[in-house]
Order: sequence, then structure tokens, then C-alpha cells
Amino acid sequence: MSARPRLALSLIVFACLVALPATFAHAKGHPGGSTGGGGAGIQLTPEAVVPGPGEMGALASAVISVNHGEVCFAITVSGLADKITEIALYQAPVGQAGPKVLRLTPSPIGLFQLKDCVPADASLVRSIQRDPSAYYVQISTQAYSNGALRGQLQ
Repeated sequence: MSARPRLALSLIVFACLVALPATFAHAKGHPGGSTGGGGAGIQLTPEAVVPGPGEMGALASAVISVNHGEVCFAITVSGLADKITEIALYQAPVGQAGPKVLRLTPSPIGLFQLKDCVPADASLVRSIQRDPSAYYVQISTQAYSNGALRGQLQ
């Protein structure tokens, strides 16, 4: 096979690999309303990281939705200088650090997504739905293992 058809085939395979997770996630009911069911947009900032700050100059926005035994998320990140190592949900009010309650990504088999749904215990789902502001999303990187960006659920 010559270089041109090989390149075209590689691009088609790449496009399918990129589109498939997004299609699968959309079919599972990705975020789009408020945290208790649909998902409200939140901002993740380096100033919100405790102890902080996180990575100055970086920002992220996220939509998190919680229902039917799963937490769905869609996150857009800009300005991070390093590789993301983990995105997780923690329990603590604004200004405090708390325990990790759910790893959003990477998955247990190593897949890394910025848009997906992960299974969650029914009691955790109910707790988040009752008081979303008691939870926050934090993005960690290799350089900021204690948090590069943080955003409180609303």
C-alpha cells in the first residue's frame, strides 16, 4: 500500500476512535442541565485548590450530572502545561480539602476521557443530589499532584 492510501486509512481509523467514545457517551445521557439530574456548568480555577494555588493561568469548565447510579461529566480544559493524571470528585465544602469519593478518569482499565459517565454507588448519588455544594471536581497533573484546578458543584 502506498503512503497516500495508508495515510487516508490512518486518518479514518483515528476519526472513528475519536468519535466512538463521544457517541457512546452521548447515548448514555451526557450532562446537560443541573447537578441533581441535568448538570450545571461550573468553573475550575487554580485559586480554588486547597491547599493551593493550583496551576496559575490554567482554567477549565465542567458540566457534571448525577442520576440513576452514575456520574456523567464533560470537561473543557485550557492552559495546563502538564499531562492530566486524574480527574476526581471529592467531598468537602468550599475552602477545605476532602476525601476522594469517585475517580472520574482514568477508568480502572486506563482509558482517559474528558467526557464520560462512570458508575457510582446509589448512596453517593443521593448525597450529591441532596447537597451538591458539599462536593468538588479536581484535576491533577504530574506537576500538581495535589490539584491543578478545582471547581465546587452547585
